Amino acid sequence: MIRSPRQMYLNMPVRSKINLWFVPLIVFTIAVTGYYSYRIAASDIVVKMKNEQTSTAKQAIDHLNYIAQDAIDISNYLFLTPEIQALLTQDVESGGYVKKDIIDSISRLMVTRPYFRFLTLYSPHFDLIQFNNKGLSAAIPFKDYQEKFDYDRIVKDPRIESWNVEVPGRTKSMFYGDNMNKILLTKVLKSDMTYNPEGIIILGMDEKDFRKSYATGTNDLEIAVIGIDGTILSDSTGKWIGYSVADLPYFANPVESLDNISGAIDSSKWVSAHINSSLTGWHVLVVQPRSKLLNQLNRIQWLTIAIALLTILLGLFVSWSVAGVILKPIKKILISMKKFQKGDFSQQVQLTTHDEIGQFGVGYNTMVRRIRELIDDVYTFELKQKEAEIKVLQSQINPHFLYNTLNTIAWSAQRNGDQAVAEMIYSLSEIFKISLSHGKDIIALDQELQLVNHYLFLQKMRYPNKLAYELDTAPALKEFTLPKLLIQPLVENAVVHGIESIADDTGFIHVQAYLNGEQVIIEVTDNGAGIPPLQLAKLKDLVQEGNDSLMGDNFALLNIRNRIRLHYGDQASMSIESVVDSGTRVILILPFTKR
Repeated sequence: MIRSPRQMYLNMPVRSKINLWFVPLIVFTIAVTGYYSYRIAASDIVVKMKNEQTSTAKQAIDHLNYIAQDAIDISNYLFLTPEIQALLTQDVESGGYVKKDIIDSISRLMVTRPYFRFLTLYSPHFDLIQFNNKGLSAAIPFKDYQEKFDYDRIVKDPRIESWNVEVPGRTKSMFYGDNMNKILLTKVLKSDMTYNPEGIIILGMDEKDFRKSYATGTNDLEIAVIGIDGTILSDSTGKWIGYSVADLPYFANPVESLDNISGAIDSSKWVSAHINSSLTGWHVLVVQPRSKLLNQLNRIQWLTIAIALLTILLGLFVSWSVAGVILKPIKKILISMKKFQKGDFSQQVQLTTHDEIGQFGVGYNTMVRRIRELIDDVYTFELKQKEAEIKVLQSQINPHFLYNTLNTIAWSAQRNGDQAVAEMIYSLSEIFKISLSHGKDIIALDQELQLVNHYLFLQKMRYPNKLAYELDTAPALKEFTLPKLLIQPLVENAVVHGIESIADDTGFIHVQAYLNGEQVIIEVTDNGAGIPPLQLAKLKDLVQEGNDSLMGDNFALLNIRNRIRLHYGDQASMSIESVVDSGTRVILILPFTKR
């Protein structure tokens, strides 16, 4: 048979129970301590790393702002150069030309700026001017650029400066034979006379050189530079250049705006910092995998596991030893109890401790001594009880003799022709006989109603014109058993308190027993004087609560109420209904049990 966990626990030895509670408690305490230590350390590391990332982002912004400012300064210098302004107003078709000293000036300027690899000037007023530090590529002609990049839209844009990225194979390219990723500053050239847009200057950097300006050398630290339109201008891994910020794998929620980048980061996987440049509008995002940051905390986990294992072993040893100290005197008492169970009533245990177990031993010794005394007392009592039983048997001769004698008198009266007297004596004899019931306390309902019938017959002989009665029993209840003398006292109350008090000759008592589902309903109803309301309230309290202080002359009711409660428990109940000058009904509700 499979035992339940509770039963298995109850059957476990005390030592095992102590280990079952003691060891897990210590392990749980250590585990909780280790867990919260890990959480606190992890939180401190994350905060520290956030601060370092913020510092890294600020440094990156500073370096990028320096480069961007230098690019803007170069474009401004060229924009304000008189020779460039002169070129913006000449007519190409009229034979204008580019002076050699302008190209030499640009060359000297670019040589001092190693970051900038490309410089291109486009305008309808002069031929293409370009500079390439590596000389490995050439810019496309102005007409091609005009169609490919929508030159008219660029010069009409309110922003005279814009940054964008060129990734060969992914974005439009303005260079021939160049496969490097480039960061480009495009600035509109305006005439200083009319302030009308007359051309553009494009200043470019190799993205790898751009990346070196903010790279930290930390392998697991990832940095992304994001343009104002959400395009990734550069990143420390080099694989996201030219993609949208939404394509980055760091976000748990959609990036609704660049200012909300930090709120969209999946903080369960990444630790991040975010800085915005007031000069260029660029956003620098620094992220680092949380798991790699927390790898250094693994030693706390392993240390916690090692301590937990060591604690389990130490806890088992300590709890086993402590349990042995506690159980030794208990086992001593247990051995004595087994001998006591076999009949050795001279058992006593000697314990040297004065703690709870010592007090338990003293109590055990007292209990054994007291049981020995009780056994002697019980033996004496049993002898006296035997004597009493003999006297009871002798006293039972008198009632038997009485109803046997009554039967003899009834037979004599019947022989002498006095039928009424014979029936009265016979009924009285049957009442005695059923009341004795050979010493039984439980009788069949049919027998109980026979007793009631004999009693009512005698009362009918007393009040021949004043009393009528009817007994009505469901056939299924003939063999139903109940404590004897439950109904007869109720019928007697109906006669004495109900019928005797009325002046006319219309007295009627109805005794009914029937089934209602799983309940047996027994009703004793009369049409007598009824019960005044105040007295009825006291009687209801008596039969519902069993309040002895309200008993008065109603001993029979209280006796019946207590007997059905003792025999049936809360399944049985008793109630009283009465109306003055209309009669009374007493109702017994008993549970139906088949024999």
